Amino acid sequence: MAVGQRWAPVRYGKKRGRAAVLRAALRLAIALSIALTLLLSLVACSGGSSLPDTTQAPGFDLDSATLALARLNHYRTLASVPKVQLDYDLSRDCQKHANYLKINSVDLRVVGLQAHTEDPHAVGYSAAGAEAGGSSVIYQGVTAPEAVDNWMCTLYHRLGLLDPNLLYVGFGSGGGYQVMDVVRGRVGLPYAVSGEALCPPPGMPDTPREYKVEIPHPIPGDEVLGVPITVEFFGAVGDNILNVQTQLTDLAADQAVPCYVQWPGEPFLREWDLDRLIAIIPKQPLAGGRMYRVTVQAWVDGTPWRAEWDFTTR
Repeated sequence: MAVGQRWAPVRYGKKRGRAAVLRAALRLAIALSIALTLLLSLVACSGGSSLPDTTQAPGFDLDSATLALARLNHYRTLASVPKVQLDYDLSRDCQKHANYLKINSVDLRVVGLQAHTEDPHAVGYSAAGAEAGGSSVIYQGVTAPEAVDNWMCTLYHRLGLLDPNLLYVGFGSGGGYQVMDVVRGRVGLPYAVSGEALCPPPGMPDTPREYKVEIPHPIPGDEVLGVPITVEFFGAVGDNILNVQTQLTDLAADQAVPCYVQWPGEPFLREWDLDRLIAIIPKQPLAGGRMYRVTVQAWVDGTPWRAEWDFTTR
């Protein structure tokens, strides 16, 4: 129907009118069926348009999930990457893993990376929960937004949180456990966006001063460190990183800050030699209320690459 055109009543004879009405009704039923099918298809692909089935994952806390999502998007906005959305299917699985950790009183400080797995013979096991555990970052003993803040103060658990190709996350919470799936809602090649993410983001105010201890710990024997500084490459960029030079400068003191540095082929831990990453960890916590300048130079994929940015500590 053209714009501005109105439906006009049509007069039919008695017999002819019944047939026309039936045909019109049939056409309307078909149109409604098609529209409903399209609507359901859109809902299925929306990644967050319906609530999770709490009968399959009891205990899901939408408020905690919303707070965690808002906190993550705060950092992504500072880093100039698109916000992520909450995927309720992924969240249902994360809730199952959070329930598993709670039921079995799993202590992350004791089991370490085993917290990302589930024992098929243990109470609360589910295949979906186990898959979520393997795709998630996990924190114990803090609130949902505090978990995000703490992940951003680590090295390994921060990686990927600022990936522009991360579109959806799942989140589950319970018994002091916070579980966020940051893997399965990510777009891969050939559709991935290429670029880099700098953290702390350029211009970030109130940057935490200290590193949060994690498992694995990047610098054995030294846990009193400054907040990590990372350059991550995504998409088709960063396959080859060479000749890395870095400097962290305390601008108030006009002094270089001693740091540990990692890049592909020169890892902190042999088993965690990660590609597409340059990591800088100050050897001491940073001073409060100071502006710092980060300078990074390297050859990336055969081309000179350089970044320089400032951030301010709280």
